[in-house]
Amino acid sequence: MTAVLLLCGAASAKDFNPRKVVLNLAVISDTHVNGYNTVPAYKFRSALIQERDYAEKFGGLDGVVVVGDLADSPAWDIKKYTEFNDWKRLYQSVFSPKDMPMVFTVGNHDVYHEWSERTFEEAQKIYKILGPDYFLTDVDTPEMRDNFGCRHCIIGGCHILSVTPDGRNPVIYPKESIDWLDSQLKAITEKEPEKYVIVITHAMIYGTIYGSLLDDTYPKGKGYWSTKVLTDVLKKYPQAVVFGGHLHFPLNDPRSIWQGDFTVMGTASTRYMAIDNGAYDDMGGLTIMRDRDEFSQGLLLQFDKKGNMRAVRMDFYNQTTIGEPWTARHPVKDGSHLAKYNHQAIATANKAPVLKDLKAFGGENKVKVVWSAAGDDEFAHTYFLTVKALPADGGEGAVVATRKVLADFYRAPKPSQMKKTWTRDISLEPGMYEVSLYCVDSWGAESNVLTQKFKVL
Repeated sequence: MTAVLLLCGAASAKDFNPRKVVLNLAVISDTHVNGYNTVPAYKFRSALIQERDYAEKFGGLDGVVVVGDLADSPAWDIKKYTEFNDWKRLYQSVFSPKDMPMVFTVGNHDVYHEWSERTFEEAQKIYKILGPDYFLTDVDTPEMRDNFGCRHCIIGGCHILSVTPDGRNPVIYPKESIDWLDSQLKAITEKEPEKYVIVITHAMIYGTIYGSLLDDTYPKGKGYWSTKVLTDVLKKYPQAVVFGGHLHFPLNDPRSIWQGDFTVMGTASTRYMAIDNGAYDDMGGLTIMRDRDEFSQGLLLQFDKKGNMRAVRMDFYNQTTIGEPWTARHPVKDGSHLAKYNHQAIATANKAPVLKDLKAFGGENKVKVVWSAAGDDEFAHTYFLTVKALPADGGEGAVVATRKVLADFYRAPKPSQMKKTWTRDISLEPGMYEVSLYCVDSWGAESNVLTQKFKVL
C-alpha cells in the first residue's frame, strides 16, 4: 500500500463548474492483472479507454492514479513480476507514460511478501519493470523512493505525495515516512490553504467510508483491510482527500464518500466486487457475491478553476456513470466544505425505507415469498425474511427459516434501475407458517414490518 497525495485548485465558488475544468484524473484501483489476454486485462484496458473518452468532454485526461494491487498473483507467487510486464503493455496500448503520467500505490498483491520489512526492496523490482518513463513527474530524491517508498510528483501543477507501508495486520508505516508525509502536507497547506490535497492509500482509513470497518468482522486478522496509522496526521489537514482501494466495495452505496476532519472516497475495483461480511444469500465467499465479476468501477476526479472538486463515479461494466457526481467546495477556514458528506448528519436526516406488499404462496413442501422493492430516498440495502412455524395452540411459534438478501444496488447505475420485485423459494415441512419481512437502508434505518400467513402442503 502506498499513500499518494495530489494538490490542486484555488479559491471561492460554492459550486463545481463543469465548464471550467482545469484538471481531470482517472482514479482506479485493484486492477489485478493476471496476463495480457485475460478478462481482468480487458477490464483494465476498457477502464482506461472509458476514462479517456469521458474526460474529453472536459478538456481531456491529465493523468492516471492507480490505488494498488496492479498485479493479481498472491504474495508468494513470483510470477507477479511477469504480470507487471503485462500491466505495462496494457497501459501503453492506450497511453504513453510520457504523455499520460501514471502514479500508482503498492498494494499487498504487488510485492512478493505482501507489506513487510522487505516491501521497499521488492518495490524496486516494480520500478525497474516500469522504467524511467513512469517516473518523469518525480521531483524528490530517488533515495526516499527506494528506501521508504516516498515519492513527490507533480502532474499539471498538482503535487502528488506517495507513502508506502512496511507491515500488515495491522498496516503500519515507517516513522520516517509518516514524518515526511506530515512535513510535506504542512508545507503545502501553509502555502496554499484553500487547495485540496488528495491522499491515496491502498488500505482504507479505518472508521470512514463503507467497508472501512471490515476488520471488525473479518477473521483474517485485525488491521488487514484498514489502517489507523495515518489518521493522526490526516486529521490535522482539512484539505486532505483520501482515496482507498483494497476493499473492492461498490461506489453505488452513499457511504462510499465520508467527511469528518478530512474527506475520504472509495475507488471500488476494475476487476470484481466485494462486500461486507454479512452472511447474505448468494455469497460465493465471506465477502464476495456469486455475481462479483459482473462489475467494474472507478472515478474521474476533476477540479475546476476555483478549486472546487467533483468525482464522477464510473461504471465501466455498464459503460455509464453512477448516480450524481460527488461535489465539494474548495477548502475554507471554517471547515464548512466538510459538512456535505458527514455521515452522522446524513443518518440523522435520513428517512426509513417503506415496504408496501408481501405475498406468500404455499405449495407442496415449499413456499414462494414475493415482495416489491422498498420505497426509499436512496434505496433499501438489505431485506430480512423470517419464517415461523405456527403451532396449533396459537402460541408464538419457532423460527424455522431466515433469509438475508442483499439488494442489487451494486449492479444498478441508478436506483431506478434496480429490481422492482424480489422472490425467495423456501423448502418447508407441511404445516401453517407466518413469514415476516423488513429491510434497512445504507444508514441502518429500519422499515415497517410486513407479515403473511400461509400453509404448506
